[in-house]
Amino acid sequence: MQSDLVDLIERVRNRLGEIERRCEVAGPVSEEAVAAAEAELGILFPPSYREFLSEYGTMGIPADLAVVHDFVGLRGEPEVDVVATTLGARADNRFGDHLIVVGKGANADEWFCLDTGRPHDSGECPVLLYDVRANQVDQIFYDDFGAMVREVLEFVEDTLRNDTGPRD
Repeated sequence: MQSDLVDLIERVRNRLGEIERRCEVAGPVSEEAVAAAEAELGILFPPSYREFLSEYGTMGIPADLAVVHDFVGLRGEPEVDVVATTLGARADNRFGDHLIVVGKGANADEWFCLDTGRPHDSGECPVLLYDVRANQVDQIFYDDFGAMVREVLEFVEDTLRNDTGPRD
């Protein structure tokens, strides 16, 4: 994971801790666990998502701070586990096998999904917004997973510069 992105994640985590706001990280995931998740889903994760999993596992921030509040991964609760969430979506929502749920929106009916059917030359994949109520892809929202994390956390960091206390 790019060092500037790791630095951003750590700054946001520290600031949320200082003001007693939610910031949950499951912790590092082994290469074996990442490979097992890929095998169970029948896909390969793009590089930025693999790096996020190996470094953080999952990450949750306050829903009122950003459009994405849970970065779905491994070693978290079932509702933020990439395998459980994606397999559930495939069963319940006619979800394509090429889509992987990697983020939950502030609205419970918004999922952010990697579209592994449209890889870039770099191996990265676009992140789509999936509307659960309409049971369809809404739009491409981010160029890739790393861009999603960066954009969301830069917005959170800017917002936190003026935040002074607990609300969770």
